[in-house]
Amino acid sequence: MNKKTTLSYLFFFILFLESLQVFAQSSNVPYDPEYYHLIDRYEIKQKNFGKIFSAIKPYNRQEIASFVEGFDSTYNGTLSEADKYNLAYLALDNWEHMSDSTIADVKKPFIKYLYRSKIDLLNVHQNDFDVHVNPVLLVSAGDDNLNASRPYVNQRGVVIRGSIANKVGFYLQASDNQERLPFYGQQYSASHNGTFPGQQWSKSEGDVGDYFNAQGYITFQLLKDYIGTEFGRGRNFVGNGYRSLILSDFANDYTYLKLNTRVWHLEYTNTFAQMNASNVNPSGASLPKKYMAMHHLGWNITKNLNIGLFEQVIFSRADSIGNNSFDISYMNPIIFYRSLEHGLGDVDNIQLGMDLKWNLWNKVQLYGQLVVDDMSVANFGKGFYGNKFAYQLGAKYIDAFGLSNLDLQGEVNVVDPYTYSHKNTTGSTSLLNGNGHLYTNTAHYYQELTHPNGANFYELIGIIRYRPHFFPKISAVIKGMYREQGMNEVDGDGNIINHGSNIFLDYNTAPGAPDAFDVKLLQGTKVRTMYVDATLTYSPFHNIFVDLRGVFRNTSSDDAKYTQNENYLSAAVRWNIGQRLYDF
Repeated sequence: MNKKTTLSYLFFFILFLESLQVFAQSSNVPYDPEYYHLIDRYEIKQKNFGKIFSAIKPYNRQEIASFVEGFDSTYNGTLSEADKYNLAYLALDNWEHMSDSTIADVKKPFIKYLYRSKIDLLNVHQNDFDVHVNPVLLVSAGDDNLNASRPYVNQRGVVIRGSIANKVGFYLQASDNQERLPFYGQQYSASHNGTFPGQQWSKSEGDVGDYFNAQGYITFQLLKDYIGTEFGRGRNFVGNGYRSLILSDFANDYTYLKLNTRVWHLEYTNTFAQMNASNVNPSGASLPKKYMAMHHLGWNITKNLNIGLFEQVIFSRADSIGNNSFDISYMNPIIFYRSLEHGLGDVDNIQLGMDLKWNLWNKVQLYGQLVVDDMSVANFGKGFYGNKFAYQLGAKYIDAFGLSNLDLQGEVNVVDPYTYSHKNTTGSTSLLNGNGHLYTNTAHYYQELTHPNGANFYELIGIIRYRPHFFPKISAVIKGMYREQGMNEVDGDGNIINHGSNIFLDYNTAPGAPDAFDVKLLQGTKVRTMYVDATLTYSPFHNIFVDLRGVFRNTSSDDAKYTQNENYLSAAVRWNIGQRLYDF
């Protein structure tokens, strides 16, 4: 059975189950760090998760509406004007799921049919059909001291979301885009086969990318309050930090099927995804495929302590004529992938680990992640190149030092050399001119699926967020990032010395492999990066934003080719869309 047949059978089987009995469903709120920080803030403030298991993002709108309505009323007397503004914003943004949906009513719609609600250009809100249609716009222009031409973004599109018979949720966002990257973004593109960071194929005219972007999915519940399903094309994020070392939203969209089961204090999520091993296929045919399967179990041990365990496998299968396909063995939703993968020949890339979140004192959240990419117990503590780990530890502090709506966040990320890369397996070497490791590394469309800077680094992140109570339509965010990374070198013959920073290289090309020992963090040419981003945002109307941004990025190294100073200033107008970020 080939992959198309397998996934088709599974999809139609789920639709059949859905036709038997489904329950109320909604679309998700697209993941945006600033939007989701608001939910984090009020979760910390009441020291209670509510019904949200926050490690798996994005959240659906019903959950957010329920969370806002259930926010502990004992804090009503101490909420600042900015807090009231934020909670009113969340309620209005998800108004169709609020018990009092009249919060969005408009007495006199524009031309009778437009803006019948306060936030939707077009909407129909009936018992059997709910639809919201809105424009998407992002216009940004800036100045970059290292760019001969000005960076800009021109994005126009539409977003449609809703539900049918209060049972099936749906979402579509489509946009046409033209973009010129800041200089360091162009450097990223040049080092990644010309791919645009976070985007798919683009038609390039000089240093300008022209691309069309579309995301969409359907959602439904198979068992009321217990099992939910989502199928479509988009992105997912796992974790509670600014970065995710498990799965981030940095890379291009991909097709996925997600099953979410909740019972007692547990949430169990299965994600199956089809991705691309590269953004280029030398044979000229369709882009080569790879696959991911992930299990994540979240446990709310108490109302303010959550621990999650996960395992994922990235793989592909080559047949006798060079086609790659999904291995149906990984459709098992509960088996341990490591045991299964070992029985299949030990050729796939298995990762496992945990995440943690702990809310304390109605002021603080501690969080972290641990990823084990490979581990050899016999060689533990010897600097063996096959022992690869990634760590994250962070904290959020709201209303810092007694100043209302001053929120601080600090985060440390450490990723060992060769993490997220994989070996060139025999079964896939024919698919991409011997680059079989691209079928099993933690990447999609030649873009990193976790941290955009690959591996062999440590990173310090500090974020300050402030919304003045006397004028809550304005917010300020300052992000500072410091990273040290050991970069690969080139020997006298022009050969790359693989020190473990580039996840697109076969990790068995490490010097001394397969008996490479004394591997150390930051080995290779050390490059230091300082990144500061200060953004001031004004929102005159719901989901309309004006951003003023200043970015300073400095890299320094003993190797002059890595040394540069870049200043990037920009202004943007956004409508129903998050910021376009280049924070790497």
